[in-house]
Amino acid sequence: MHSTQDVVRAQMREAEPVLKRLDVELEAISFDPSIPSSVDAATKRVAAVIDTLLVGFKANPILGPLADQLKSQYLDAIQHQVASAQGG
Repeated sequence: MHSTQDVVRAQMREAEPVLKRLDVELEAISFDPSIPSSVDAATKRVAAVIDTLLVGFKANPILGPLADQLKSQYLDAIQHQVASAQGG
């Protein structure tokens, strides 16, 4: 029988290539913070990439919340860049 720690390790090994791909795809998203349509497109792309790549982990009690947390962090970063571009 596997311990909880063994299960978590296996889940993390399974998630590692997905998280690496997620990082690559999110880093490739660019936008102009002074152009609202560019910001909207980037926001939608971030959400779509995270939702698509992490869909298999949604039901996981450990990795599932990671998807929402990552989405929130990336969307907050976009809004921060917009605010900075507007002099805020």
